[in-house]
Amino acid sequence: MALTNIPLGEITEDHFQRLIAAQAAESLHVEYKRETYGGTDAQRREFLADVSSFANSAGGDLIIGMVAAKGIPTQVHPFTGDGEAERLRLEQMARDGLDPRITNLQTRAVLLSGGGFVIVVRVPKSYNPPHRIIFQNTARFHARSSAGKYEPNVEELRRIFTQAPLLAERVRAFRIERTARIGAHETPVGLLDGGSLVLHVVPFAAFDFGQSLSLDKVAAQSHLFVPIGSMAAQDYQITFDGLITASNAEGLSKAQRAYVQVFRSGVVEAVASSLSQEERLILPHIEAMVVKCSRSYATSLQMFGAEGAEEESGSVIGARVVRWRRR
Repeated sequence: MALTNIPLGEITEDHFQRLIAAQAAESLHVEYKRETYGGTDAQRREFLADVSSFANSAGGDLIIGMVAAKGIPTQVHPFTGDGEAERLRLEQMARDGLDPRITNLQTRAVLLSGGGFVIVVRVPKSYNPPHRIIFQNTARFHARSSAGKYEPNVEELRRIFTQAPLLAERVRAFRIERTARIGAHETPVGLLDGGSLVLHVVPFAAFDFGQSLSLDKVAAQSHLFVPIGSMAAQDYQITFDGLITASNAEGLSKAQRAYVQVFRSGVVEAVASSLSQEERLILPHIEAMVVKCSRSYATSLQMFGAEGAEEESGSVIGARVVRWRRR
């Protein structure tokens, strides 16, 4: 049991009590600390080792203010003072002491009903590993297993160094294959003629741990995935691959101007047709639409748990070809 599936802003004192009741032991995704990390060199190095071990492995939470016996939480040990200042101090330590810096590291001081607070440091799995400690020229790497943090050997370090390039290649191959299929009219719904814009928003996590979205939850808020150029999604359907929303109200059996495919893995594919004019030029406002939609899709994916770095890419088929990428 861990809290990583709960948005950091929604964690309450009750969640800590559930960890205690369930005897949720320290694991790959969680570690407990009775006291916060002090200002001595040894304590700073310990904090940096804990944070980098999560980032270099699968991500997780440091829960500071929890008494644990042999890794089993037994009671909450609240802190008093300025919780905001303490969490910002920890964030600054992580920024200054690790290279490269960990993006999207989050902290929160959770207030308790009896007074005081518990600090949760949420460390995302990094897609730019490995992160090493650079405080006082330490230059050490740490990873994590279910037994806690450790220093990886040369073979493990080699594997960690090659993770990011391999993942980027898988994302690139997926995008190329999907664009080719769309160009060959192998789309989940029929499209109108006139050139098509293809947009992919790809969370790196979709190609990592076999992430799978809850399609029931996504379908319940299908209005979040509006086809490019539309004010709202007019129809949707759950398929073997995921969720499809469409631009036209006549039903998915009819040719659509645009659609959005939300794959079970968390990848979003948005395609809009009828973009070219007689001169085979793209409508001048297309770039603004793409930026707006890509940001909207990325935000919606995060709501459904598709965390992590993302790559957004697009191309145009059947008109003057324009390619762009934003990461």
